[in-house]
Amino acid sequence: MDTLTKAEQMKKSDLDNTFRLQCMDLKTLSIIQFDRSVQSVAQLLKKTDPLKINRIVASGCGDSFLAAAEAKDCFARYLPEVRYEAYPGIEAGRYTNYSDNEDRTLVIAISNSGGPARIAEILARANRYGCISVALTDHPESRAAKTAQFTYHTNTPAGDNVSGLRTYYASMISMYVLAAALAEKRLSKPCLEEMRAHIAVYFETFYSRIQEIDDAAFETALAWKDKKVFEVTADGPLFSCGKFIAAKMAELSGDACSVIDSENYCHVNGLMYPGKDIGEMVLIDSGAKNLDHIADTVNIQVKTGGRDVLVFCDREPDKIGITETVRYCPLPMPEQNWSFLAPLLSYVPGGLFAGYRAKELNEPFFRGGSFFEKMTLGTNPIRIV
Repeated sequence: MDTLTKAEQMKKSDLDNTFRLQCMDLKTLSIIQFDRSVQSVAQLLKKTDPLKINRIVASGCGDSFLAAAEAKDCFARYLPEVRYEAYPGIEAGRYTNYSDNEDRTLVIAISNSGGPARIAEILARANRYGCISVALTDHPESRAAKTAQFTYHTNTPAGDNVSGLRTYYASMISMYVLAAALAEKRLSKPCLEEMRAHIAVYFETFYSRIQEIDDAAFETALAWKDKKVFEVTADGPLFSCGKFIAAKMAELSGDACSVIDSENYCHVNGLMYPGKDIGEMVLIDSGAKNLDHIADTVNIQVKTGGRDVLVFCDREPDKIGITETVRYCPLPMPEQNWSFLAPLLSYVPGGLFAGYRAKELNEPFFRGGSFFEKMTLGTNPIRIV
């Protein structure tokens, strides 16, 4: 990528924002948070029997659900014998099936604040059916913590958490730590130490290219200033990263941003038009099983759909079968056989773009906060069904 001109560098400085600073802070937070989560999970596992657990139900609202969903491959790696399920808050609160006494089921409800009514409902429902209920939260005196049998305290270092990127990482890494810690207890192997080492390598690799990533996000935000609609295409474990990016688009710049997988794009969203009004972001892991299909989808998006596409990938587009002209942003991936770590950082480039776009539009984050008066997240009725 070309080096920014002096004028572009000045413009980029003008568009600096607190969400961008959170993205940059993750490198420092990474291992600090990992170690804090290890300390907290050790206290949790003193109170529960890791050997009895045969089912884990993880849930949360908003970003917290995505943290639960992103941990799926990690639990599959460390606890293949345990059934792991991740549900949105309303699904876990009202629809997830339990038998009358599920004392081998661990229900973990994720909420940084611990305040939403739905989180308390999930935990109370788990208690009703005899499950082991755990609140994963940064507030051990919260309603969630008081409702749960046990608290898993993220204990995240103080910092700017507007729009929740740091707390999202804290929730996600705490779930990863839980998977490795349970496996360590069950197998008597040093799973946590091994995971810590590979996370450190991944963060070092990723942030060695952060300047290129940041520049690409900035340049695209300027080029797409007049776009009306946005979309993220992603498959597999990167799909929830796409959902997180879409959430940040709504929260930071107020934009509508759909999320679709590469197959359903060809069935459904490829019909959205006019393509020139759509800013398309595509998350790609060049080592993934879907590479040929998603590369073909990108070509269709450009050639047939007339879309301007920004490809996030660990390899350049022309090296992975993309023949049409696209924008490119590096997306470094973890070491081979550690791809399940990718969700820990794959949302960062899209998050940087969302922050720059909000500043370019002069749009206050969360619309200035006025809409919160109409929200009932903490007060809507709790029903145990």
